[in-house]
Amino acid sequence: MRIELEPAYVLHARPYSDTSLLLEVFTTQHGRIGLIARGARAPKSRKRVLLQVLQPLLLSWRESGDLGTLAAVEPAASAITLTGEALFCAWYANELLLKLCSRHDAHPLLFAAYARLLLRLGDDAEAGLRAFEKVLLDELGYGIEWPTPIDPALRYHYHPAEGFRAAVPHDAPAHCYAAASLIALDQDALRSPGEYQDSRRLLRTALAVLLNGRTLDSAKLLRELRGLDAGVATLTVSSATIPP
Repeated sequence: MRIELEPAYVLHARPYSDTSLLLEVFTTQHGRIGLIARGARAPKSRKRVLLQVLQPLLLSWRESGDLGTLAAVEPAASAITLTGEALFCAWYANELLLKLCSRHDAHPLLFAAYARLLLRLGDDAEAGLRAFEKVLLDELGYGIEWPTPIDPALRYHYHPAEGFRAAVPHDAPAHCYAAASLIALDQDALRSPGEYQDSRRLLRTALAVLLNGRTLDSAKLLRELRGLDAGVATLTVSSATIPP
């Protein structure tokens, strides 16, 4: 079966054979798929120019078992250029999709959330990531069940297997969250440093269940990037330098 002009993004690419690429691709109607792009590494290949991470694409391919064969590629819109921390955030999102999404499981809402995230990363990377992570959890069946109703005067304790309950004095602070932070995260309206911090901790806890001990290279590199002394070293990277 041949699929024609499917909206897609390349999540990862590595050399395959002498002149080809093995692609991991996220598509709107077919989910994450693996494709062989024959001849894409040839010096004059048009595919080589287009098959870039963060480039909105229209892909055509022939399905054949677990791996398809790329037939055609066209740009769907202008390439998204990110640098520094915003780029590492994009790589983090790609790594989540690669590790948590099974091949051939369609997630149109998650695809749309990923596309929105790439557009937001240059303006408010943290809020964009939290919104994306929330949709990811929802789409994979691990969505957060918010306390109902939320009392703005309370703090809430959260455990992935048990959900939320009103916090009590002996609860560990690392697992407690201000009601204002939960409301802001649910409404995609994060504003204050406390709301950002709470939402980051909460979603990290929820995602840990899905990751089941697997580490994220991008998260480690992002922490290292944030830890650089600006007076000693700076780091600027482009989308072409995302590590494999």
